[in-house]
Amino acid sequence: MNIKQNPFSFYDFLGYIIPGAVFLYGAILVAGHLSEYDTPIGFALTVLSFENPEVYIPFVLLAYITGHFLSFLSSITVERYSIWAHGYPSKYLLGISSKGYFYLENHKKLRQTMRVLVFVLLAPISVLDWLLGTKAGMRDLYAKALDPLLIELLRKRIALLIGDHAQVNNQSEHGSANDNDFFRYAYHYAVENAENHLPKMQNYVALYGFLRTLTLISLTIFWISTWHALTAQGSLLAGITAVSLSATTTFLLFMGFVKFYRRFSLEALMAMAVTYPSKDLD
Repeated sequence: MNIKQNPFSFYDFLGYIIPGAVFLYGAILVAGHLSEYDTPIGFALTVLSFENPEVYIPFVLLAYITGHFLSFLSSITVERYSIWAHGYPSKYLLGISSKGYFYLENHKKLRQTMRVLVFVLLAPISVLDWLLGTKAGMRDLYAKALDPLLIELLRKRIALLIGDHAQVNNQSEHGSANDNDFFRYAYHYAVENAENHLPKMQNYVALYGFLRTLTLISLTIFWISTWHALTAQGSLLAGITAVSLSATTTFLLFMGFVKFYRRFSLEALMAMAVTYPSKDLD
C-alpha cells in the first residue's frame, strides 16, 4: 500500500498550526489588555498588521512550534485524565470498565499525588465529568460501550488475530484483556490491510488531537477568568458569567475530544474485524 505523504498533513494544520495560532492570538490579546492601548483588539491589529506581511511567516512557524508544545501538554493532562477516568476507548468499547480514577495497584504516593494534581488542574472537566457524566448518567453520550453483539464479535476477532496471526497460543497466560495492549496490534493490522478505512482513521486522529489541544487552551482561559474574577474590582456577575462560560466550553471540547478518540478506536477495531480472513468464530 503506497501512501503519499505531503510535507504538511491534515494533522499538522488541525493539531498544531491552528491551536498554536489560537493560543498566540490569545496571548497577544492578553498583552493588549495589559498594555496602554485602548482595546486588546487594537493592540493585536497593530502587532499583526496586514501592512507588515513579513511578520506572518515567523508567526506561522511560531504557531507550529507552539502547537507541538501544547499538543504534548494536552496529551499528559487532558488525554491522561480521560484514560485514568474512563479507560482506553478500545477497552470500554468492549465493555472493559476502568478500575477508577484514583485506583493504583501499589498505592504509589507520587503517582497518587500526580492524579490529584491533574484532577484539580482540570477542575472544570473533572468536576463536570463526575456530576454530569457519572451522577447524571451522561457519560454514554461520549464514552459509551458497544452493544453486546458487537462486543462479542470484536472480542472473538481480536482473539483470533492474536492467536492465529500473531501466533500467541496461550493468551490467558499473559493476563486479562484489561492488562494487555491488544489495540496496538489490531490498529497496525488495520493500517496494513484496510486501505479504505485509513483516511477515516487519520481524520479522526486529527480531529481528536485538535479538540484535545483546544480543550487545554480553553482550560487556560478558565483559570485566567477565575483569577480575573477573584482579583478584579469589576462586576461580580460578569466574572461569574465568564468563569461559567469558559468552564462549559472546556467540558464541551473535552466531550468532543473523547467522542472522536472513541470513533478512531472503533474504526480501527471494525477495520480489523472486517478485513481479517473469515473463519469459524465458534
